[in-house]
Amino acid sequence: MANPVNINGEQFPTKAAATARCQEILHAYPGEPGSGAGQPQDVTDATHTAFLAALVARHPEADEKIGAGISGFKVQVNPEGKGNTRCFYVIHPDGGSTHFSFRSCL
Repeated sequence: MANPVNINGEQFPTKAAATARCQEILHAYPGEPGSGAGQPQDVTDATHTAFLAALVARHPEADEKIGAGISGFKVQVNPEGKGNTRCFYVIHPDGGSTHFSFRSCL
């Protein structure tokens, strides 16, 4: 029997369905043209921002990932990843950022 997943009021019948939603958001931000290394792009949709805030709160290391707080999110290539792996980053009030795996949040 599949375990349903609820993230910010969005109900997913399976973990695979929640994964598909995360990937949909990830692919909505392909990188700003000419933005340089990692092709960062800020998450600008308020619905996406609210979803990501609820998502990162589910991370096993949420306290470390959130740190001093969340001022926003961005998507960019993870320099520690293999290939052209894009991932989510929490942007902190001090301007720093921390990447997180959405898979760890599910």
